[in-house]
Amino acid sequence: MVLKTDRTTELAKIYRVLNSTDAMVGVHGAAMTHFLFMRPSSVLIQIIPLGTDWAAETYYGEPSRKFGLKYIGYKILPKESSLYNKYNSDDPILNDPDSINANGWQFTKKIYLDGQNVKLDLERFREQLFRAYVYTISERSRGLS
Repeated sequence: MVLKTDRTTELAKIYRVLNSTDAMVGVHGAAMTHFLFMRPSSVLIQIIPLGTDWAAETYYGEPSRKFGLKYIGYKILPKESSLYNKYNSDDPILNDPDSINANGWQFTKKIYLDGQNVKLDLERFREQLFRAYVYTISERSRGLS
């Protein structure tokens, strides 16, 4: 099932869907907090845009593991970012996000959160989906034993 939320989606609906699902996939952002509705041993796959590594791990990676979820972080490559078409390939925005983030939150937010879209390399992303699938199947078999 694919659940696309917006500002009017009822929280109860989000809870029902996520509490009955085996996995959630999402791009780093505030809606990822819905992982709190997932059952332990479910899988959370977070797509990590350029420049958001620290926030992705701090806000969702570490907490989801503490809640008993299987966490899989998928760090995009520069070519999977809309920034790839805006900047030269040797620009620090693409190659050294930490140096950009060192300039402060306003730069991080403007460039990496507000100014970036993600277009996944589905061939590469398939590996993460397969890992999640294998984990889910093994968890189900353990539950039946």
